[in-house]
Amino acid sequence: MGLFDRSYMRRESQAGDGMSMIWRLIGVNAAIFLLVLVAPQWRDELMLTSEGIRRGQIYRLVTAAFLHLDFMHILLNMWGLYLFGTLVAPYLGAGRMLWLYLIGGISGNVLFLIFNWNGFYALLGASGAVYAITIAAAMLEPNRRFVLILMPMFPLKTSTMVVCFTIIEIISQIGGMQGQVAHLAHLGGFLGGYIYLKSLRNLPIAWDPLRSWTGRGRAAGGSRGGRVEYRPGDWSRPDVNISVDGSTPVPQREVDRLLDKISESGINSLTPEELATLRRVREQMKRQGR
Repeated sequence: MGLFDRSYMRRESQAGDGMSMIWRLIGVNAAIFLLVLVAPQWRDELMLTSEGIRRGQIYRLVTAAFLHLDFMHILLNMWGLYLFGTLVAPYLGAGRMLWLYLIGGISGNVLFLIFNWNGFYALLGASGAVYAITIAAAMLEPNRRFVLILMPMFPLKTSTMVVCFTIIEIISQIGGMQGQVAHLAHLGGFLGGYIYLKSLRNLPIAWDPLRSWTGRGRAAGGSRGGRVEYRPGDWSRPDVNISVDGSTPVPQREVDRLLDKISESGINSLTPEELATLRRVREQMKRQGR
């Protein structure tokens, strides 16, 4: 199998495309936030209301996912979009990343609308979309660890965070602790992101929350996403060297090590030096026509 035949190299290309889409989404959200600051009347035209949907303004299901109430609201949502999006980008690429965002936002808005059809609520925010990306990150990279601001001494795995967030959202919704937070929109984003990821073919899902919670599926911590140690002495393949730009040749076993590391822990597990080595090897092989 050639270097470019490996899914890992295709994933690196997808990572760049996916990250570019994340930055575009952040840019669109920021631009709309500034627009609403200058022309506040646009908020009423774009946010989700049951009255607007009854008038046939279906576009509100989408536009509401790009609106924010204040600076802290957009800051937290865009930080979550970037933080979890970096884990998802290598697997989805630009097009699927956009669909994930839109499906999460729309599904969150629809679920909120169903239970508030006769109410006088107005909904805005990218939280449903961000929650869809969060569940995608947990399903693809369940063992990545995060340190939460409120729990600095207890790093949590992505899958554990998703379980905690979901329980909190359900309890908050049942307990009537809505305030200005649309917990149903968050849960709808979770559901939309989950369904969309399950619908994609050839996606290496490492953790299925619904199957794992019922005890019928693989929980987080399988061969993917876990911590793997690499020792030079473990490699038994012939030490075929690949010359990189006329510099010291890179042993084939080192290339294999990097590719296997990506397979086990994801491309984000590579150090900057390892990424640079992999890119140089790829350029060299392009020039050699391999």
